[in-house]
Amino acid sequence: MLNKDRIRLMAKLAAYEQGQGKEDAPMGKYRRKDYVMLKMIRTFFYATIAFALLFLMDVLYDMEEWFSALYQMEYREYIIQIVAEYLLFLVFFEVVTWFVYNARYKKGYRNQKLYLSRLRKVEKLYEREEKLLPIDEWED
Repeated sequence: MLNKDRIRLMAKLAAYEQGQGKEDAPMGKYRRKDYVMLKMIRTFFYATIAFALLFLMDVLYDMEEWFSALYQMEYREYIIQIVAEYLLFLVFFEVVTWFVYNARYKKGYRNQKLYLSRLRKVEKLYEREEKLLPIDEWED
């Protein structure tokens, strides 16, 4: 005998496992603080690489002007300016990362709670069905 409620729940469970569940699964291994920190560390490295590439592209684009200004510039002020720009760049991306992954974790946590709730309902439906049907009448 087919149970329509159980089939609907199982279809929703399977759809979640194949879709959003793949993205939410790593979140279940970490607490929110650890998950967000891991993403922020990753962002630190990517932002550093991106800043270095942008700086290199800027230097290569105006190389002649940059070399002529190199002899006249105050190195200490120039280095302080570059470090300040890097820190602003880094802080911006870290703040964005914190907000984005904090929100994703909250959403993924809610999705996982809903998934587990549906899984418990399916289990209860199976238990109820086992109690109603004797073993001899079970279909293989």
